[in-house]
Amino acid sequence: MNISFDNHLLTKVCVLVVGSVFAASCNTDPGTEHRYFEELTNQEEVVIVLSSYGLDSLPPDVGLLKNARELTISYDSVKLGQWVVLPPLNALYEMVDRPPFHILPAEITQLPRLNKLSIIGLNLRQLPKDFDKLKQLEYLDLSMNKLTVTNELNKLSGLPLLKKLVVFGNRIDTAILKNWNNQHPDLEIIY
Repeated sequence: MNISFDNHLLTKVCVLVVGSVFAASCNTDPGTEHRYFEELTNQEEVVIVLSSYGLDSLPPDVGLLKNARELTISYDSVKLGQWVVLPPLNALYEMVDRPPFHILPAEITQLPRLNKLSIIGLNLRQLPKDFDKLKQLEYLDLSMNKLTVTNELNKLSGLPLLKKLVVFGNRIDTAILKNWNNQHPDLEIIY
């Protein structure tokens, strides 16, 4: 059996198929953008595992979770409540400077009822500038990100009810952090 293809026609068909798939995946109507967490909007305790949504960073629709009192966000469920083997400390400190780097969307500051927030292993470089709007926050876990904690202390100082702060796995200047903790004696810091 001898089959011959017209390469020019084959190229046009491939371009048409690829173009159709690409066009179908593009969303040009802002009114129809995907809302990942819509089914979670009425919950008070929310756990988001980004990899289960096919995401590598937190989308702005986290701001939809207005009823959330406890919010846990991680890239991978392995990091939530299970034993994890971590690299040696010297390698951990080097990882803070290596990409990828992500940002936490400002919409997270629009969750007025939030009193417990765990943001684990999201490669965050900084917190949103209005992070101190989370006035009800009592517990904050920022472990295994890429924050320079001393750069975030002004934002954290604006959280009057904060009782526990976990910052393990970020860039930490222990002398500055201890001094800051002395100014906030009711705050337990884990680093």
